[in-house]
Amino acid sequence: MLDRWERATDDGHGADDGHAAENGTWIPVVERLPAWARSGQEEDLNVGGLRHLAVQLYGPAPPDDRLRADVPARGADDPILAGGAVKAARRLLEKRFPRLKGRFVKGHVAFDRSRTGHEGQSADLAIAALFYGAALEHTSRRVRVQIRPEALLTGDVAPDGEIRPVEESSLPVKVRTAFFSPKTRLVVPAEQQEVARAARDKLLEKFPHGQLDILGIGRLEELFYDRRLTGRRRVGWVRHAADHLWDRRTEVALGTLSLGLLALIGALLYGPFDRDPALAEFQGSTLRVENAAGRTLEKLEVGRELVRKVEDGRAKKPVAFADVVRDETAELFWGASPGEDARLDVLRAKAVGADTLLWERPLRFEVSFPGKPEVSNGTFGIADLLAEDLNRDGSPELYALANHRPYFPSLLLQLEPTDGQVERRYVHPGHLRSGIKTVDLVESPAPELLVGGHSNAFGDPVLAVLDPTNMAGHAPTRGDYGVGGADRAAHVAYLRFPSTAVQERRPTDYPMAWQIRPSPATKTLEVVVQDGQMPDEGSGRPRVITTLGFGLEPRSVGTDGTYDQLADSLLQRGVLEAVPGPEALRRYGERVRYWTGSGWSANPMFASSLGDR
Repeated sequence: MLDRWERATDDGHGADDGHAAENGTWIPVVERLPAWARSGQEEDLNVGGLRHLAVQLYGPAPPDDRLRADVPARGADDPILAGGAVKAARRLLEKRFPRLKGRFVKGHVAFDRSRTGHEGQSADLAIAALFYGAALEHTSRRVRVQIRPEALLTGDVAPDGEIRPVEESSLPVKVRTAFFSPKTRLVVPAEQQEVARAARDKLLEKFPHGQLDILGIGRLEELFYDRRLTGRRRVGWVRHAADHLWDRRTEVALGTLSLGLLALIGALLYGPFDRDPALAEFQGSTLRVENAAGRTLEKLEVGRELVRKVEDGRAKKPVAFADVVRDETAELFWGASPGEDARLDVLRAKAVGADTLLWERPLRFEVSFPGKPEVSNGTFGIADLLAEDLNRDGSPELYALANHRPYFPSLLLQLEPTDGQVERRYVHPGHLRSGIKTVDLVESPAPELLVGGHSNAFGDPVLAVLDPTNMAGHAPTRGDYGVGGADRAAHVAYLRFPSTAVQERRPTDYPMAWQIRPSPATKTLEVVVQDGQMPDEGSGRPRVITTLGFGLEPRSVGTDGTYDQLADSLLQRGVLEAVPGPEALRRYGERVRYWTGSGWSANPMFASSLGDR
């Protein structure tokens, strides 16, 4: 049980601790309503929420494992966790990894809102799973496990590993919390699986577009057998050996350490080692660059605030790779911030492992909106990066999507990756937040660039489709949002999406196309737009999902669970006359507008400039 209104300043040991947050998960909790929000008939009314917790281990602790919780536990003076969760995880560790027998550790469980109390044992399943994974990493085992980000866990754990029931009255609240969250799987004790599914099915009757899988487990080890719930990877032997030597650096004599390092260097030089970057992971305060096998090639300090933005979904991974110097390994391009503000207002490029940059470019560009003189500052922040040979000339181009800070313009830039010079520039009167997608809509030599966002000129969510070889110019505009010093771009297509009754009654200021999902296999394109706004912004964005064919004709229109929840709430309060149904959504598809090159059409079409390509 969590008392949301017991607010206090975090003491630094909660989820904001960069180290702890690297090995964390979310759990559904029941939150207390404050006294002023209750009535005589609502004494037992509770609401649900998600709470983040993580396990950090930092040393040996004979003769037993010792985990300290950083939250006050109701009814307990000492927050030491010595119960079933830790003992069950220890039992499983020693069963699977006999060499860990007797290697006890100490650490702490970090909760967000760490001065806010927590009661009950329903967090034990998550704590046991996190302790198990943290112990493997702390003791440098080659096998690593992690709870998948789409999963939520609730359950009590006995010392022998049996998963015990949670308080049954809390289960419907937790199911409802998970159902309306971004998570898609909820793990519950096996004997309560049917109760949880019944609660989920009741929600599906009212919100048929919701998605939540209920999985029941009876023992702790079942969690690690199910790849829907936990991920497993094996660390390469070279990295494992290096980590092992580093962990034992104070115990190994200088001569032995030198021999070990020489042997490690010899193995790296003798055996084949893929130095081509393929993956980027943000962790703690660093950007870790890995090859396709998951071996770390380089670590770059980028700042904890940027990593938090990426982890929270407030920023896409601002990283791209491309071989531009023809040395058979790709170079690294990434967005950076000179300060701690994570503005991503600098673009950098370097060869992996090199001591110096290939180039660095501040994202300062003059844009002219004569009717909007307040747009005088030319600073932009990166929203997405893409490095790919889209024009099929044998050399990759670098594309950067950048939004103005703090005003409305957005730029899609095509840059020369060898020196960072801008080759083409597309100006848009409104932020583009979907990221950069590519797909071949018209079976031309070059696939099209797709970006989505909001048009301040028209007040609508929009989708722009551009030819990478002919993308310079600006988007359709009107009134005070006219662009100076640039011609209108020759769009392949430009679409404006309408609003439903929910947006009209409960509007968001900037209805935005947040996602574009091309599916070449089915020749369809999903455009996900925000339509309306929840009273609590942390509850998610109500979304309308339009599926287009590759000819841009609407094939279907649907809504997500957050939209359904908001629509139902507005109906109950008398704000809406009816929840938008199939007929209303069909009409929504008919109201999509298409740019013709000189005006707008209700007929699905590409822009007239297509014939000039």
